[in-house]
Amino acid sequence: MSSVIHILDSHSANQIAAGEVVERPVSVVKELVENALDAGAKHIDIAIEENGVPLIRVRDDGRGMGAEDLPLAVLRHATSKITRIQDLDHLQTLGFRGEALASIASVSTLEITSRPSAEISGLTFTLTGGEPGLLQEVGCPSGTSVTVRNLFFNTPARLKFLKSKATEFGLISDTVGRLALAHPQIAFSLAHPAQVVLQTSGRGDLKETMGAVFGQGIARQLIALDVQNQDWRLTGLISPPELVRTTKQAQTFMINGRVVRSSFLSNAVEEGYRTLIPVKFHPIVALHLYGPPSDYDVNVHPTKMDVKFKNESDLSSFISRTIYQTLLKSKPLPSFHSHSEPALRPKPDTSAPFNPSYDPPVSSEGVKAGEVLREIKNDGEFLLPQISPETGENKRTEPLTKEPVPINEVKGSNQQINLFQGHPATQKSRDNSAEVPNPGKQEERVFTETENEGESKDILSSFWPIGQLFNTYILATDGNVLLLIDQHAAHERINYERILSEFQQRKQASQALLIPTPMEFTLQEEQVLLEYLWILSEMGFVLEQFGSQTYLLRGVPVQTGNFPADQLLRQFIEEVLQKNATPSYDKLLKEWIYLLACKESIRAQDSLTLLEMEQLISRLRQTENPYTCPHGRPTTIKITRAELEKRFYRVL
Repeated sequence: MSSVIHILDSHSANQIAAGEVVERPVSVVKELVENALDAGAKHIDIAIEENGVPLIRVRDDGRGMGAEDLPLAVLRHATSKITRIQDLDHLQTLGFRGEALASIASVSTLEITSRPSAEISGLTFTLTGGEPGLLQEVGCPSGTSVTVRNLFFNTPARLKFLKSKATEFGLISDTVGRLALAHPQIAFSLAHPAQVVLQTSGRGDLKETMGAVFGQGIARQLIALDVQNQDWRLTGLISPPELVRTTKQAQTFMINGRVVRSSFLSNAVEEGYRTLIPVKFHPIVALHLYGPPSDYDVNVHPTKMDVKFKNESDLSSFISRTIYQTLLKSKPLPSFHSHSEPALRPKPDTSAPFNPSYDPPVSSEGVKAGEVLREIKNDGEFLLPQISPETGENKRTEPLTKEPVPINEVKGSNQQINLFQGHPATQKSRDNSAEVPNPGKQEERVFTETENEGESKDILSSFWPIGQLFNTYILATDGNVLLLIDQHAAHERINYERILSEFQQRKQASQALLIPTPMEFTLQEEQVLLEYLWILSEMGFVLEQFGSQTYLLRGVPVQTGNFPADQLLRQFIEEVLQKNATPSYDKLLKEWIYLLACKESIRAQDSLTLLEMEQLISRLRQTENPYTCPHGRPTTIKITRAELEKRFYRVL
């Protein structure tokens, strides 16, 4: 019987390993940069062509390799980092497996040129597809230059699954930015193809590096921390509570110079911000942990990005308490229940001992999520007014158009809230309910029983509101059935169909802003912006480049209404990044319409008059699908008289 088990040849084994280590061009960049860091480089220059497939070049001024080491560097499991497994407990380098160069060489044409500073000439070693290479003597500066050409030329399946050029380069720029944050003492430059898109000074200033990666406007607001306990030291930058994002994309975690992914660390940070920022919003952080290598394990995955910790409970508590105390001591925390006079917020007593269960005081009326979201406008950034300690002035940039009065500020007054804000005709009909509606304009219709004659087949046609439950659900009845209507979901459906109709009728003209709004993006956000710029233009945005990673927003879609368009645009880009997909024009358009529909809709905790409830039911009845919101949630729940009588045991 012949053997069915056999040993793979080295070429096949390297290609299989490449599938784990070299998933896409960004994986190559990460491995080569980490090798340069391990070699003691002080300057690292990265050059990328297109999406990285045609060419990736990483040049450093590190130690370099001689004639004996260079051919060995491309062999699998050849490493200078460890000699035995016990070395992992004291590992101080970023790489240690010895798989990266061998895996890269197996799926590309690899050229390594290197010279130790003590040598008068260097060597270049070239190999293609993992085949035996050619070693030649050349003149070159000290250090190492690694050039990767025609990546995945012999694995077309991997090429097939790469994203667009802008997306792949966006991932590369994001990774280089995080590596720069992990090593602010190293000067990084990233060129694509000849233009330098990222450059750091290497002066060791984390805030300066943060400014190069995320923009100076964000970096200036970040709060520094540096705290040490018995086992760990935590340093870095965290954002104040009023500076948050809708995704965790702006969070970077590092351990002893290594960039890592860790839901554990992210959760510990979120716990530190608990009660200080609204749910579903996330801070901007760049945090560096220093501790003994024996207390964590990065050998979880070949990419060495995932990490496991010993004593997770103690470490989590240390991180959360450090962040919370730092935020308390930095300045008075924004008060979510004081909407009108943010400058008068009381300063917390930071002299009191730290209490991990501390919860900021809540007003007698309570702080509802809907009230918080109205104040912060879901913009993803610069959410709450911030008072300058030097001038006492409000530094928040006001929108060009006046925002509607928050609903909770007019409760109990004689003012009518602007339920259908953005629709002047509808508002006019609300303010003068005696005025006869224009039957030619569907948006101006006011609910009356006369209009609904002959429409008895419509389940909503004969219902009238009788009240509001929890300031969230409208109670309506036709005398036999009770309806519970989610006011936000219902208004979302109304706004979604209206805005969609306007776009389908090609009404998405731009409205010019009186004063252009400058917007600063990260490198990855800029790549998303450039990739979908034509779609944004088609939708009505007018953007003009205004320097490195900065753009002027000169025009916005007319459907934007009174909401700050720059904040909506930033949230839109963040959502595209979060989904990590390449959507079509229609999908992006619908995502934008979802966002606008949600922004323009009344929310939970909004008190409505009976007239406003009537209008909402009437307009919901006119939609194509009045029973679900654009996200699929039900707008109405029906309770029949029979069900109620059964509950009260009236049916025998």
